[in-house]
Amino acid sequence: MAPLPPSETDEQCELITDESLWPGVKALCAELGYGPKRLTKFEEGSLPVYDLDDELVLKLYPGADIEDLATEEPVMRALQGALPIPTPEVVATGRHDGWGYLLMTKLPGRDLRSLWPELSPEEKVSLSRRAGECLAVLHTVPPPPIGPADWDEFVAGQTKSAAARQEGRGLDPHWVRQIPGFLASVDLGRAPNVLLHTEFVDVHLLADRRSGGYELTGLLDFEPSMYGRAEYDLLGPAILIAKGDKASWRAFLEAYGYRADEAPALARRLAAYALLHRFANVPWYLRTVPAPEARTFEELAEAWFGI
Repeated sequence: MAPLPPSETDEQCELITDESLWPGVKALCAELGYGPKRLTKFEEGSLPVYDLDDELVLKLYPGADIEDLATEEPVMRALQGALPIPTPEVVATGRHDGWGYLLMTKLPGRDLRSLWPELSPEEKVSLSRRAGECLAVLHTVPPPPIGPADWDEFVAGQTKSAAARQEGRGLDPHWVRQIPGFLASVDLGRAPNVLLHTEFVDVHLLADRRSGGYELTGLLDFEPSMYGRAEYDLLGPAILIAKGDKASWRAFLEAYGYRADEAPALARRLAAYALLHRFANVPWYLRTVPAPEARTFEELAEAWFGI
């Protein structure tokens, strides 16, 4: 039986190609009892993911990142049937040739990133509202035991490294100089910790046209899930779902449960999370949602997160 390539170290992972994975993936499918007529690798994603006959999805986790499976599987099981939109069902999971694998059901629909340009303003608002409702429910689901162990410690570490991380991503020095002072000025509050998706964004939400219009048909990818403050999860929807469209963003926040008078303080906190998020990339955000008039993080908060 063809093995999957070694993946225990970062150096080994750098040598992995689609071609080197292919024989081992087919062997794993056979071992699981599936001989798909059509086996296709998804182009998107940081981990290898395969479509089996448009019915199942096989996701692989290299040995160096096996902790991602230890997060994703229990979160998927916790969310099963708990949200107003579907999530994939776990079919099988385990280890093979030092890799982790997760076989799950495939959900219908197209991701919002590819669908968004085709939608009318009214359809965007409707789907944004449904997304806000979904995230609000997700934040009430009892979480499985996932990290970080200490949220305040995590935020403190992110705060300390925020300026250096954004400078490393190429952020203009004008903005880098403002980061420590702005973060020190923002009170993130003391809300309870909840289950977080952390990448509740357009590429992880599926939608399809049904009678009466478009509906959300799926939420995907839970390996980066965490246990922390709910507002950490609002950065993605603002930048990568609403994308600067105030009507869509307002609909999302209203559906989530925010009042209009809460928006100014919320905008400042979300601007802080735009610097504190694990995957924060302010130069990329500025390209995605341009704010040419903004020269301070206060102004950027209004441009990106105000309603």
